Amino acid sequence: MTKAVIAFSGGLDTSFLVPYCREVYGVTEVITCTVNTGGFDEAEVTKIAARSKEVGADRHIYRDASQSYYDQIITYLIYGNVSRDGYPLCVSSERLVIAQKALEVCNETGADMFIHGSTGAGNDQYRFDVAAQVIGGGKVKCKAPVREFGISRQFSTDYLRKLGVMVTEKTTSYSYNPGLWGVSIGGKETLTSDGLIPDEAWYSQPDAKVTDANLLLTFTKGVLTQLDDGAQKITEPTAIVRRLTEIGNALGIGRHYHVGTSVPGKKGRLAYESPAADIIYEAHRTLEKITLSQAQINGKKPMAEMFGQLVHEAKMFDPYLTDIKTFLKSTQRRVTGTCCIVLSRGYIKAVTTQSPYDLLAIKGSTYGEVSSAYSGADAAGSALLHGYEQRLYRSLGDDGEV
Repeated sequence: MTKAVIAFSGGLDTSFLVPYCREVYGVTEVITCTVNTGGFDEAEVTKIAARSKEVGADRHIYRDASQSYYDQIITYLIYGNVSRDGYPLCVSSERLVIAQKALEVCNETGADMFIHGSTGAGNDQYRFDVAAQVIGGGKVKCKAPVREFGISRQFSTDYLRKLGVMVTEKTTSYSYNPGLWGVSIGGKETLTSDGLIPDEAWYSQPDAKVTDANLLLTFTKGVLTQLDDGAQKITEPTAIVRRLTEIGNALGIGRHYHVGTSVPGKKGRLAYESPAADIIYEAHRTLEKITLSQAQINGKKPMAEMFGQLVHEAKMFDPYLTDIKTFLKSTQRRVTGTCCIVLSRGYIKAVTTQSPYDLLAIKGSTYGEVSSAYSGADAAGSALLHGYEQRLYRSLGDDGEV
């Protein structure tokens, strides 16, 4: 008897895996495991469970990992304002948590196999495979049938339809990966450099009745501690992210396209929605600008970029990731204050801040005007010394243009 746990989202690829793994691997008991990293509401969770039953799973297990995802990953993404050329790691950052919880289910149920729906062309295969190696410790076989047998989406569609399983045209044409931090969208348009997905293909749709919003977002040592949206005050961080997603979606904020290079070396392109990440990063960056020294701001950037690279490229268990987390947390000691965020249709209009550690508000000088801390002669002498090395170098001659 062979028992398999499938990381299950209810989409085309993972639905296909349920009957197909019985056929190709001789699996006798199939357990689907849905790990919710914040992208599924109660109605969607119910729908996914029904889908599991429809495609013939013997058992379905659900795990809510929203808080775990926030604590392990999102907290540090915010500390570092982490992105990959603007992409805030909406999907790549959640895969570790999904793999962790699914592998826990493998252990609980005594499964022989851990099956995921990754292809051989992208990055997800590394995230799931590496997690299985490190967390699973080789106790379960990690299988990816789509990769192993070169399965196309059309093949998966035809296979399920032959079994009498309904596959909608939208499910066939577009793939969606929703999570707490955002949603990625793939379709035929994202396979080219100039394609744009149609409006109806976006995961969320703006609300024509909503034209603007004014929010108060509070951070305490870099941690989200309160959102005041004018109607309610929310203090639980994952609830704050969800509410910001709702507000941003209603205004059409956070729609983007991203091009990146996969671990295998192939360029990839996707559409994504990240309204909460966009709003939080803009507020957090603005608060950091008035509370951190310039050396801290500059020094954080390469560390945050490395953190994003390690997460994105499936190096989640490298000890350097832990080291960077410690560093990023340390930089947040004074990142405390409230940001007033003004949103308009399609964009973030403005962010203002109030903080007990506001370096701009310190008395003694006015930027661009006067200072009581030093005289004009002091400033002139400082400027002379500032250019001294450059003057010495140029005194030997001009090298000209390169």
